[in-house]
Amino acid sequence: MEIKKKFDFKKIGEGITEKARSGIETAKGGAAKAKEAVTSSAESFIQTIDKTGDGKFDLEDVAEIKRQFQEKQRQAKLKRDLDALNPIFSDNLSDGEFFLPKLLQLAEIDKKHASNPICEGSIGHEMLVKDLRIVTVYRNQASHWDLRFYPDENQDFYYVDPVNPKLYIAIDYFFDYLRQARIGELQRIAQDLGASFFKVTIKERKKTLYKKSQTEKITGKYKNTTLGAQGEHSTSNNEMSEGEIAVQASFEGHAPKQPQLNYYKNEPQINDLIQMRLHRENAIRDQHLFLQCAHSSGITEKTAASIDAAFSAMKCTGNTTFTSEAQNETRQIFQYDIVF
Repeated sequence: MEIKKKFDFKKIGEGITEKARSGIETAKGGAAKAKEAVTSSAESFIQTIDKTGDGKFDLEDVAEIKRQFQEKQRQAKLKRDLDALNPIFSDNLSDGEFFLPKLLQLAEIDKKHASNPICEGSIGHEMLVKDLRIVTVYRNQASHWDLRFYPDENQDFYYVDPVNPKLYIAIDYFFDYLRQARIGELQRIAQDLGASFFKVTIKERKKTLYKKSQTEKITGKYKNTTLGAQGEHSTSNNEMSEGEIAVQASFEGHAPKQPQLNYYKNEPQINDLIQMRLHRENAIRDQHLFLQCAHSSGITEKTAASIDAAFSAMKCTGNTTFTSEAQNETRQIFQYDIVF
């Protein structure tokens, strides 16, 4: 049985027309949006390159772009110079993040710092030499630092006093200054404790190496042979030099009072002496102490070696090294004799 479909060609035509209209409207909308996007991008681009704000791009805008580029280059160079030269200004000293290293240099401002505008008004600069941070103080700006320099401000390098962070001692005078300062403190301790007599003798521990040869005979039963064995061994002996008397004095004596400690604040022997003297029921009558100088110098041989390495890199050398001075300090002992 054959089924025949009837088509309404009028409705079909109307549907095709409607879809065509819809497609045209969509195309128009897309074109409008595309035009709007292009217009917006063009306006944005013009705003970007229009540096003078007059709504157009011209030679004045070109000049402004060039000026801004040069300014960025200048700022980048200033930052590089700031990182390389590390100038220090007066305001930095009151900055909570700034701290002074133990090693300072007093010097005139050098050419590369003096000629760079980033350093204008600076009072010094800092540098890193062989992993050691060093601050250079300009001589004509030393008063801004609120520091004391011993013996004067005419030396080159200074190391901080172990008990006074405001005092920097010239490297060449460092251990001599500490020796006298500690002897002076031992004298004040004796006086405050009411001693009738005291003496400080500087001694040095010397290590002597001895070599001894020894031959031993060993008799064995194997083929009636006699074996000989010879060997050499070493022994060392720590000797104390006779030393030299640095200071001695006699006093009338008085009731003891608590002395003020600086270099010997953390020295157990001195603190024990004070407590025994202040003990009223059974006060001590006399004492003989041996005080290791290296314990109160505030510097180790390792630190001294780092300083020497930095000096070598800076081509600053002297007749003796700081390390050798530190080694001498390690061997020295104060014999402290006190009678009440």
